[in-house]
Order: sequence, then structure tokens, then C-alpha cells
Amino acid sequence: MSYSSIARSFHQILQKPFFNDSRIISKIYIAVAILISLKIYFLETWDNYDCFSASFGHLIRNLDLYLAYPLEYHTLYNYSPSFAVLMGIYDFFPDGIGILLWNLTHTLVFVITIHLLPIDEQKKNFLLWFSLIEFITAAENVQTNASAVALIMLVFIFQQKGNTTLSSLFFAIGIFFKIYILTAGVFFICFPKKIPFALKVIFWSVILFCLPLIFISPEQLYFLYGSWIERLQKQSDRHSLSILGVIDLLHFEGLKHSYVILAGLLTTLFVLVKKEAYQDKNFQLVYLGAILMFTIIFNPGVESPTYIIAIPGVVLWYLYTQKEKWHIYLLISVFILTCLSPTELFPPVIKEKVFNPFHVKAIPVIITWFICIFNLFNWKTSPSKENS
Repeated sequence: MSYSSIARSFHQILQKPFFNDSRIISKIYIAVAILISLKIYFLETWDNYDCFSASFGHLIRNLDLYLAYPLEYHTLYNYSPSFAVLMGIYDFFPDGIGILLWNLTHTLVFVITIHLLPIDEQKKNFLLWFSLIEFITAAENVQTNASAVALIMLVFIFQQKGNTTLSSLFFAIGIFFKIYILTAGVFFICFPKKIPFALKVIFWSVILFCLPLIFISPEQLYFLYGSWIERLQKQSDRHSLSILGVIDLLHFEGLKHSYVILAGLLTTLFVLVKKEAYQDKNFQLVYLGAILMFTIIFNPGVESPTYIIAIPGVVLWYLYTQKEKWHIYLLISVFILTCLSPTELFPPVIKEKVFNPFHVKAIPVIITWFICIFNLFNWKTSPSKENS
């Protein structure tokens, strides 16, 4: 079967009524979250969840959150002290119920946020269907990334609505949730009411920064934030599943990661010289897609489950850019090589010998980001309506 016939079949399948019912896909996400939670509890270990839930107990006992605790779990805690306070909710429940509530929380946050996006219902459904495999990958690892992408999109959604109270709240929560959600700060440039947004971000950030003081002393809080910064620096040194990891594979000596990240950031920001495009809703959505992809492909600490952040960005680019026929081929490549490559559809030998060592999962998204940026630089402004 040729690639073009696969593309036609792809489009035909997505036109079926089953794939255009928002109630069906929303229920599927919830069912998937429940089934994955049961699978984890009865058949697997839940090391990541143990790390998250234990953080609250460590906090209230004045322990360093960022040390290894091999008797409790084998991963390392990378989140803020404020996040540990929120984990007290889950620590209250037995593991089985806690894992279920954890996955349902991130599922509902993700699905509700997609439904809040200013796009039509059919495209929301397409985005959810296309992101489902990547969502499963994140949920199976008991990760927070579905909520991370939701927070970035919520900043965009409420900035677009002019609601600086909520957009600043979600931005501040994002900073204390996953530090790389700072990328959502770029929407400060795109939309009006900049001063109210900035002041409210400071207000919410002070509250979140001080939240652990309910349980610990100011001295311990100061210590923990210092330890958190050290932990983030160490985390950035690992072999990343991003453009940084690909560059390492190519052995470009002397090309520092910081230079690559800065180049990507400046390129992404330079798109905003096209001020005449700011009011074009399609331009805004494609730019949101570029930010979601940038957050991952220029991130020095990316793993496979993190790609749930990038995939909605790829879909937004596909849906709202000024289309070329070959775009569908790139979209299918992302689905096969990025979304499906970690699954059991591919033999372990291919994953171990080809996909994993050569960062195949990252490459289609990297290509899509470059094309997305090119499309934004060459954007032709049009009336504020959605593309068909």
C-alpha cells in the first residue's frame, strides 16, 4: 500500500461518526485511565507515584525532598516544595485509590482543557483521538505531563479571552508544577493587558511559593528551594530525547546545549515581529502549537512520556496552518514514529537497536517544529475564522 493511499484511508477513517462524537472520546479517556490504574496496581510497580505521594510526608518531617530514598522508591523527586503540599491529598488514600484518583485527575484536566480550546468540535475530537496513544504512554508511567500541557494551553486560552486572573493563575501553577511551563510566558507578548497579567503572576507566585509554610519553617523552605534548583540542574544533564539528544548523537563537538536552546528560543520569539498576524485566530493556534513542540524538543530533560505535550502542538499546526498536500504525510509520520514507536506494535529488537539509540521518536516532531516556524514566518493574514 502506498503512502498516499494510507493518507486517504487515514482521512476516511476519521470521517466516521464514531470518531466525531465528543462523548465517546471523552468516555474512552476516562475508561483508559481506570484500566491503566488497575493494571498498574495489580500487575506492575508504581515507583513514580510512590515518589509523588511520599513527598508530602517528607515535607512535613522536614526532610530534603531531593535526596534519594531507595527504601521507598527508586526515582528522584523533581518538583517544587509547593507541589509536595498538594500531594498530601493523594497521600491520604491507599495506593490503589490514590493511583486511580491521580490518573483520573490528569485525564479530566487534559480532556476538559481540550474542550475549552477555541476550535470547532470536530477538530477537538481529532486532537483527542490523535493524542490518545501518547496519553496512554504518559498515564502508564504515572506521569504529570497531561496536566503540564493542559496548563500551557489554559494560559493561552484565558489570555486570548482577556481573563488575566485565570491565565496568570495557571501560569504560576505551571511554574511550580514543571519549570519548563515557563514557555507559556511568551503569550504575555501576544495579547494585551500585559501589566495586569504580570502583577497577578507575581501575586499568585508569592502565594504558591509560601504555601509550604503551612507545614514547615521559613528556613526549611529556603533550604528546599535551593535544593530544588540544584536538582533541576542535575536533571538537565541527562541524555535527552530531544533535538539536544540528536545533536549529541551526531557528535557536534563544542556545540553547547545552551546555545541550541537559545537559538530555538530566539527563533520562536522572532516570529512575533509579525504583529499584523496577532489578531488572526489561526496564527494564534499555530503559534500555540509551536510553543508546545518547542517545550519538548528543546528541553534538556525529556523522556518518552513527555511527548503528550508536543503532540497536541503537532495537531494544531496541521489543523490551522496554510495547508500543503504533503502535510498529511508528515502527520502520519509523527503518529507512526513518535506515538506508536514505544508500543508493542514494533518488535523489541527494532526499538532497542534503532528507535531508542537514534532518538527516532523525536525526529518527526523536530521536523514539524521547523516547518511550523517556517509557516509562521511566511504567514498570510486572513479573516479571523477557522480553516476548513
